[in-house]
Amino acid sequence: MSVEPYDFSEIERIRFGRFPLLDTVLYRWARRIEETLFDQFRLELYAGSSVVEEMKFSSFFASLKRPRPIYIFTMEPFQGQGLLVLDNRFSRLCINKSGADPAGRDDADPLGPENHRRLQQVVQRMMTDFDACWADVMKVRLQLQKITTYLFRARILNAYEPCLVAQIHLSGDNVSSRLTWCFPRSMLEPALSKLSADKVIPSPYAPQVSTQAPQAARFLERAQYRLSVKMGTLDFRRAAHELAVGKVLPLTNEVGGEAVVEVNGAPLLVGTMGEVEGKFALKVTGTYAQRVEQYRRAEAPFREIEWPTVEAD
Repeated sequence: MSVEPYDFSEIERIRFGRFPLLDTVLYRWARRIEETLFDQFRLELYAGSSVVEEMKFSSFFASLKRPRPIYIFTMEPFQGQGLLVLDNRFSRLCINKSGADPAGRDDADPLGPENHRRLQQVVQRMMTDFDACWADVMKVRLQLQKITTYLFRARILNAYEPCLVAQIHLSGDNVSSRLTWCFPRSMLEPALSKLSADKVIPSPYAPQVSTQAPQAARFLERAQYRLSVKMGTLDFRRAAHELAVGKVLPLTNEVGGEAVVEVNGAPLLVGTMGEVEGKFALKVTGTYAQRVEQYRRAEAPFREIEWPTVEAD
C-alpha cells in the first residue's frame, strides 16, 4: 500500500487550537461582551468563543451569504485590514435595545441613516474592550475604517490567501446570534511566533485597569469654570473716535505673540493658533508662567555706590 504525503497547503480549514493566546484574547472579549450588553440593555446573555481556525479566504467569504453589517478595521501595530461581521439579529438587538426579532428574520438591512449611529455606539465600545483584552499579551489598537452591507466590498483578500477566523456565539432569552472575526494571516504574521511559542497562557480574565479619574480630573468634572483663548488685546484709548466699519484694529499680544488660555480669566497656558478640518485650533506649547519668565526683560544689576564721607574736625 502506498502512502501519499498530506499537503496542508491544500486544506480548506485547520482547527486544532493552534493559537492558544488568541483563543484566550477572544475568550476575554466574550466575557466583556456579556458585561457590555448587560450595561446597555440589561440583558443576561452567554457569549461563547470558538477556537481560532485557519482557512482560505474563499472558504470564509462563502459563509457570508446574506447582507449584514461588516466592519473593516486596521489593528496597530500590524499592517493590513481585517473584518468584524455581525449578523442582523445582533444588529437589531443593538438598534432596538430589546430582544431579537420575534420572527427570527435575518435578511433585513439594519443600517439605515438613523440606525447606524445606535449600532456604531455599541460596536465602538466593544472595539475598545477588545484592545483591553490584549493588555498583557501585546499592545494593540483597533481602528474602524468603514462599514458596509455589500458583500463585494468585504473582499479584502484574494480567494487563496489564508486567514484566521473565530466566532462569538450569543445566546439567551429570545436571543441567538453570532459575531465573526476574520484576521488575514499576513496581518498577524509578525506576532504569530510569539502567540504560538509562549509556554504560559495568561489568565482568561483580562487584567483590571483602574478606570477612576485622578482627583484633579474628578474635581474639574464637578466644578463650573469658563475656558477662553485670548489672542491679543485692543487699545481704544488713542483711536476710539476712529472706530468705523472697515477699520483695521491691530492686536497687542503678550508673551511673545502667543495665544493665552485663561480659566475664569486667569492665564494658565500658551499656544499657537492653527486650523484643523476648516476649524480654528489651538496647539498648546507651554505654561503661561514659564513663557512670562522667558520673555521678561532682564533686570538691571544692582550696584553699590560709595558715598562721600565727611571727616570730623
